[in-house]
Amino acid sequence: MDISPAWLVLGAVVALFIVGGLVWAFIADRRRNEDVATDPERLDTDPTDHTPPHRH
Repeated sequence: MDISPAWLVLGAVVALFIVGGLVWAFIADRRRNEDVATDPERLDTDPTDHTPPHRH
């Protein structure tokens, strides 16, 4: 069984593409979570309003 270096390079490029996409998605999700956690509109509630919040 002969595996040429071109196939190994192609496999490494595909693996790096997949891993890079996963890392990018993880970082983007963390940034989005930080933005949502510090969103002043989300935290700005009326203290006299006793209705339960609506979940989407």
